[in-house]
Amino acid sequence: MAAGRSLGEVLHGGPVDAEELARVRDVLLFEGPELGKRVVRFFCLLVLAAAIATFGLLGDSVAAVIGAMIVAPLMLPIMGLAFGVSIGERSAIVSSVLVGLGGITASILVGLALTFPLAQLVHVETIGQVMARTSPRLIDLLAALATGLAGAFAIGRKDVSDTLPGVAIAISLVPPLANVGILLAAGRPELALGSLLLFVTNYFAILLTGALVFGLMRYPDAALAGRTSKARRRAIVLAIAMLVIVGVPLTYTSAGIVSSNVTKSRVNEAASEWLQGTTYRVASIETEHEGEVDLVIIGEGDPPHVPDLETALRGRLFGRMLRLEVLPTSEYLLETR
Repeated sequence: MAAGRSLGEVLHGGPVDAEELARVRDVLLFEGPELGKRVVRFFCLLVLAAAIATFGLLGDSVAAVIGAMIVAPLMLPIMGLAFGVSIGERSAIVSSVLVGLGGITASILVGLALTFPLAQLVHVETIGQVMARTSPRLIDLLAALATGLAGAFAIGRKDVSDTLPGVAIAISLVPPLANVGILLAAGRPELALGSLLLFVTNYFAILLTGALVFGLMRYPDAALAGRTSKARRRAIVLAIAMLVIVGVPLTYTSAGIVSSNVTKSRVNEAASEWLQGTTYRVASIETEHEGEVDLVIIGEGDPPHVPDLETALRGRLFGRMLRLEVLPTSEYLLETR
C-alpha cells in the first residue's frame, strides 16, 4: 500500500470526508427538500423503462431491452440500500426499501397492463427474450455480484461516477420485472415466478457486494464520526443484521442455482454420450420441478438402453429423480399455395 495509505483510501482515491459523504447521500438517498421531485422523476423514468422493456421483450428486440436498462433508475434505491446498510442508518434503509418496493410493483404492473390486451396474440414460449428471463443462471448471479462491486465503486468515487449508466446496462433489473407482468398476463404464473427469482437474485447480489465496497471505502467511519459509542454500536449491529438478512437468502438461492447448473451439465454430458451413434439428440433439460430433472430427447427408432443412462447418472443429481421423455420426429409437407 503506497505511502501507508489504507485499502479504503486507495479504492476511494483518498479519505472519505463529510463533503464526500454528503455527495453520495445526495446521489442515492430519497430525502431532503427535493424528495417530491426525486420521487416523481424516479417513477416517471421507471414506468417509461418498464414500457420499453415490455415492448422490447414482446418484440424479441435486444436493442429495446438494452434501452430499457439505460433508462431505468432502479439501480439507485438498491445502491441507496447498500449505502444505508454499510453505514447502519435506519432512515436510509427504510426510505430505500420503500422506494425500491414501489419501483418493483410499478414495473410488474406496467408489464401486466401493456400485455393484457395482447394476451391472446402472445405466445411467450416462442419469444426468446421472454424465455431467457424465466430462471436465474449461475452466470446471472456472477454478473450481479460484479455489478454490485462496479456500481458502488462508480458511485463511491467522484471521478468515475459517470460510468454508472454503463453499469446499469450490465445487469437485468427492470426487464425481468416487466417479464413477470407479461407472463402473468399470458397465464403462465410458474414462469413469472422464475423471472421474479431472477430479479431477486440480482437484487440481493448487488446489495451485498455494494454494501461491501462502501464499507471497504470507509464510508461507515465518516458517517459515524462524532457519534456516541452507543450510537456507533447500534449502527454496527444494524449493519451486521441487515447483511445477515441479505446473505442468508442469497446463499440459499446461489446454492440452488449452482446445483441446477451442475445438474443440467451432468445430464447433458451423460445423455449426449448415451445417444452417440443414434438418431436421437437432447431437445431440452429442465430442473424447475421440485426434486426432478426433465430430460427430453427426440429422434427416430428405438432409443438406447435406458438403464445405461440411469447408471451413468446415479448419485450425481443431488437427490433428484430423472424423468425421461422420448419424442419421435415427424415431418409433414403441407400444400399452402
